[in-house]
Amino acid sequence: MKIILLGASGMVGTGALREALAAPEVEAVLSVGRRPCGVSHPKLRELLLPDLFDVAAVEDQLTGYDACIWAVGVSSVGLDEAAYARVTEELTLTWARALLRLNPGLSFCYCSAGGAGGRSMWARVRQRVEGALREMPFRHAGAVRPGFIRPGPGIRSRTRGYQVGIVLLTPLFLFTPLLVRAFPFLFTTSEILGRAMLRVVEGHADGFILESADINRVGAR
Repeated sequence: MKIILLGASGMVGTGALREALAAPEVEAVLSVGRRPCGVSHPKLRELLLPDLFDVAAVEDQLTGYDACIWAVGVSSVGLDEAAYARVTEELTLTWARALLRLNPGLSFCYCSAGGAGGRSMWARVRQRVEGALREMPFRHAGAVRPGFIRPGPGIRSRTRGYQVGIVLLTPLFLFTPLLVRAFPFLFTTSEILGRAMLRVVEGHADGFILESADINRVGAR
């Protein structure tokens, strides 16, 4: 399986990249992003694109792939709906449509967020994205909605508030397996999440929306 991964320099994307590179069924990964992901691996090729909306500029390098894992995201803090939707909705769907056109039979996994089923502005935007992706003729598709993610070694969040929370909760990470078992609807890890996203594009998920407990179940080894 050949995968395109967007967002590999972020917390979720870094975890997904690690799991994809470690998976024997993954032959190659193309990381697309505005900044280098900082990883070197025989399976990995990087494509730097300063303006992610300029898909047309790199279309000739996006063919021959089986799946896309989407891990691009921004915080809604300080943004109105139009600004938040530009990255969260418009950018995601622009790429999804282009990749599906270039790679008929493509599979797609979208990283949404825990609480995306709610009524807040950011949740409504996420729901629109999920709904649009669900209607596209992907071979396999799904959306993961992780709750709190314990990042793997060396992985940091680019969202300042989230990273502060990670630092404060670091002592609890000694009990991560217990937390995941006791509160699967709240906690997961970047390793489990990365594996769950792979399972989605492989067609091994049993639903389109995977909440935190589903992620822990599907992403278990």
